[in-house]
Amino acid sequence: MTADEDLKRRAAQIKEMLLGSRLREALEQIQVQMAGVSDWSVNSRFEDIDRSYRYMLQYFGQGSPDEHRADVYHQLVRRALQLNDDVLQARLQGESMLLYYQHLRSTQTRTENIEGIRLALESFIETKDTAAHERMLGLLFDLIWTNGQWSTQDSASLQELIDSPLVMEDDSALAVSAVTLSLLERFDPLKCLFLCQAAQNLSMTVSIRALTGLSVTLIGYSDILPFYPEIKDRITLLSDEPGISERMLKVQMALLLCRETKEIDRRMREEIIPTMLRNPKLGDLMREELERDGASPDWADWIERSDVKDKLMQMTELQMEGADVYMGTFSHLKNYPFFREIHNWFRIFSMDQPDVSRSLGDMFLRSVVGKSMLTNGTFCNSDKYSFALTFSQIPQDQRDMIMGQIDGHVQEEMEESASSAVPASAQENIAARQYAQDLYRFFNLFSRRHEFRNPFDNGLNLLSDNILSILVKADESVKTIAAWLLGKDYFDEAVQAYRLMEENANPYSADYRFYQQMGYAQQRIQQYDDALESYRRADILQSDNGWTLRHMAQCLRLTSRPADALELLLQAEKRDSENLSLQIQIGDCLVDLKRYDDALTRFFKVDYLKPDYPKAWRAIAWCALLAGRMDKSIEYYDKLMKARPTGNDSLNAGHAYLVSGNIQHAVALYRQSRKILGAEAFEAEFEKDRPILIGRGIQEQDIPLILDLI
Repeated sequence: MTADEDLKRRAAQIKEMLLGSRLREALEQIQVQMAGVSDWSVNSRFEDIDRSYRYMLQYFGQGSPDEHRADVYHQLVRRALQLNDDVLQARLQGESMLLYYQHLRSTQTRTENIEGIRLALESFIETKDTAAHERMLGLLFDLIWTNGQWSTQDSASLQELIDSPLVMEDDSALAVSAVTLSLLERFDPLKCLFLCQAAQNLSMTVSIRALTGLSVTLIGYSDILPFYPEIKDRITLLSDEPGISERMLKVQMALLLCRETKEIDRRMREEIIPTMLRNPKLGDLMREELERDGASPDWADWIERSDVKDKLMQMTELQMEGADVYMGTFSHLKNYPFFREIHNWFRIFSMDQPDVSRSLGDMFLRSVVGKSMLTNGTFCNSDKYSFALTFSQIPQDQRDMIMGQIDGHVQEEMEESASSAVPASAQENIAARQYAQDLYRFFNLFSRRHEFRNPFDNGLNLLSDNILSILVKADESVKTIAAWLLGKDYFDEAVQAYRLMEENANPYSADYRFYQQMGYAQQRIQQYDDALESYRRADILQSDNGWTLRHMAQCLRLTSRPADALELLLQAEKRDSENLSLQIQIGDCLVDLKRYDDALTRFFKVDYLKPDYPKAWRAIAWCALLAGRMDKSIEYYDKLMKARPTGNDSLNAGHAYLVSGNIQHAVALYRQSRKILGAEAFEAEFEKDRPILIGRGIQEQDIPLILDLI
């Protein structure tokens, strides 16, 4: 363990002691941690806290009454928490090679302050000195990021900067991002209050960045926030501001969408893109499509006959949802020197940025095509910079050729698209999504990302016991979040959201679909009794709903009540007698009740009405095996083996052949199952079926021999 890690570990232990009401022990460890700290203010503050606590203990030991004792103790813990952070910073700032402390040491040698930088940024409108502007932005970011604990003057100075009408909106937005990164490094109540104020900024961009900053930082400090009631009070006031709750919902959804990025990236790399490129003619067909009006018949036919259409539709649906489909595409384009400067990861894209203007050239920058590509909402700011910098790697003659190949009508279409007004609500969605993706890229792609606490590891669900939840507790907001969580299979969190709606008497909780959805989420996390209660409430609000009855029956079967489940399914059948899935469910209940002949009657009916239905074959084969009709069981398992058998299909087919006496073929099927399921899962499934095999005449002492043959 390095010295840096050892110091951080001890600081974390001290924090646990303080939060665990072990103040005396925590102060002793802080004193150990202070060894070598020469800052007199740190030592003075420690002595003051230590002395105050000793006096408090002395008065308490004497039995002196003190109605303010709890408040005093609370304040001592709060001061000790801040001192713990200060001591850690004091120990690390001298020699640590962590990026934060390298930048901290650099800023300590500078004489500039926030007021001076504000004046320089305000003058940029007149001077147009881009080189000086770039230097000031980098210094501004570092000064904010590495300022561990603000004074009220620090807060006021930065507030004046972002409120200044002469400072460009993009520069103010960058300053807010620096506050966010600083808060992630260490807690500072004044920075939290600053972000609350910035959330009310007239600039939509600044407001969204401030709300996002609150979201990604405060979730990580939920354990210490009770010691800072002023923050909760300020957020409560913020929730009353017009439009803030609606804007916060957009921020919340953008952050939640980032959860899907890794899985989308995997699907893009392993499924969607390989499928689209599988046909060797794709390149020629795409070129042919670009060279003439109308779709290529060959291309169109190939798309219709392959999986490409499905993959293209999947990609389109993901984009429409706002999902991040370009993470993988641009992840390898973050190695330019531009991205070595930490503040550049948080910049709003500008074609006036010197690296960009040099890379793209005047021809591209002046074109509608260039502006459309780099100012639309499809790509986040970080990816736009990647694209622009990559363009510099293309020789000039090829750049000119690319521009020349874009004919007039394409240019005209882009002009129309560029000139069309984007509704304010859509602009907020785009800004929230782009910034969330910018943050996600920094914390997952920056070369020294491992030195930072990744807020996306927390899931960023603001409804989960966080003081920010008040900003997304509006009826429609909670409903939207719950629907997303349910649709993405975050069932535990979905149940929490539905419970919250129920507790707060959300109007939607009077709808039968509310209890259907909550019941489904509970069922998926195996809370079957709770799910049954939710389904019963749904049934009260809308009786005899087939979906509700079927899912109630599923829960009853899973809790070993097949007779009750059958009763509900027969009730549902009266309203939907042609539903084949319902017939399968009824048959399954009959199997549970060992009414195998009745069950087979149901399954054969489904097979007759839908001959090519593997689900029916599977049900018939298993039921016939349990009923001892081995000829029929083998007949249907053979049909399954010719289709697309699952690992369990092969296992159960092996059982059928084993019971029939064909050990050789049974072993072959078992080996096939083991290959699909894996050794551990296969053995677990086989063990569950041991009583059935014994019941069908297989000698128990023969089973280990069969397993050894496999």
